[in-house]
Amino acid sequence: MIVAGARPLWSRLAVAGVAAALVVERLCTLAAAPPTDFDDAYMFVRYADNLRGGFGMFHDALQSGVFNNRFVDVDPFSPQFSLTTPDGTFSNPYVGHTNPFPAPFPPPKDAVFTKPVLAITYDPANGGKQFTPINYNWNLSLERQLAANWLVRAAYVGAHATHFQEALELNPAVYTPGNTAGVDARRMFQLFGSISQSAMDVNSTFHSAQFTLQKRISHGVTLLANYTWSKSLDTSPAGAGISGPAQGGNSPIPWNFSGRHQMDYGPSEFDHAHRLVVSYVWDLPKFSDRNAFMRYAIGGWQWSGIITAQTGNTFTVQAGKDQSQTGLGTDRANFVTGVDPFGGNACGNSAPCVNYLNPAAFTIAPIGGFGNVGKGSLRGPGMFTWDTGLFKDFPISRESIHLQFRAEFFNVLNRTNFANPGGSTTNPNSATTSFSSGGFGTITAAQDPRIGQLALKFIF
Repeated sequence: MIVAGARPLWSRLAVAGVAAALVVERLCTLAAAPPTDFDDAYMFVRYADNLRGGFGMFHDALQSGVFNNRFVDVDPFSPQFSLTTPDGTFSNPYVGHTNPFPAPFPPPKDAVFTKPVLAITYDPANGGKQFTPINYNWNLSLERQLAANWLVRAAYVGAHATHFQEALELNPAVYTPGNTAGVDARRMFQLFGSISQSAMDVNSTFHSAQFTLQKRISHGVTLLANYTWSKSLDTSPAGAGISGPAQGGNSPIPWNFSGRHQMDYGPSEFDHAHRLVVSYVWDLPKFSDRNAFMRYAIGGWQWSGIITAQTGNTFTVQAGKDQSQTGLGTDRANFVTGVDPFGGNACGNSAPCVNYLNPAAFTIAPIGGFGNVGKGSLRGPGMFTWDTGLFKDFPISRESIHLQFRAEFFNVLNRTNFANPGGSTTNPNSATTSFSSGGFGTITAAQDPRIGQLALKFIF
């Protein structure tokens, strides 16, 4: 039942969190040193420590449109033909099967489904309804004003999310020792190929300590520095997205085996243990009382910038071969006990190339095995970049009409920020790398070098 004027539960919780934060702040202020008169109260509130906290529960939107579009992407509306290790040759892959192309549209009522049939399905849990993703956020912070324009803050920020989407393969191949049949011939449900389910069963947790130093604008300078020490963990398979089913990136453990979520539990792909961001703006002197040359050429410039430093992204070493014989294609490699996974000479004589992983520290799991490399158990290179810019306004006729000159530089120090092993210039933070691929363990790509741009803007 919906009552007019009633707020949803998550809205009430968020409002209650804000109200609780204000009450806690006020009680801490009064308890520390009760003021004796108005002036004392003003000075106390101005310089006292402030303790704030909050809690909120937020419901995410279901991407039903993305999912429903997958239904019209399979038989009979858009026939697809999918075979793993087909019996035919590259020039004739349809050996033993009927070629479904060209397919009539719209499909007739007696349309024949192409074998093996591809299927899409919802998670039948929760009474056949999709779970709504929920995100719980909470924080507790302590602030102190050091001087007239300086502020420091220390905070604990946490989050927990449930019921996020995962693409789950319901029709993996069954491994039987000695069975050399193809993947489709060993699937659990014959006559079907891939059966992809939208499962709302990914959970995550996030904990962080966050520190802030802030200088409000004075003498033309403003500064903001934020440092975060954090850890984000989830049960999403390595390299998997959450936008819809049938997109790959399945867990290496079949859905009917135990230990699937334990295998996929590890640092999130976006996890950075340490991250520092410093931003600044400096309005240089205008020299308003000097001659025209000083005012227009030397004075009135603005210098701004953002400095970012962070530890590397996580990534997972996959086998690159279907060792488990499940047809899922996401088996992990095995660690070699006692061998450092970093270093080695994977590049050999190749150039340009950077040695990063030691190939001798990894091996392929035996047939029927899934590998033992944990999700996100390795980290790529860190990143440091400094983006900066100089700006200058030139008035033309009056205050509201002027030209603005802009000189902007990204990664002004031209530092090489290497990609993850297996990454590229378009995807430098690749979450997976294949042990069986050529050049395993090497880095041959980096993020953008220094980029400069000049612009003249007419503002009116």
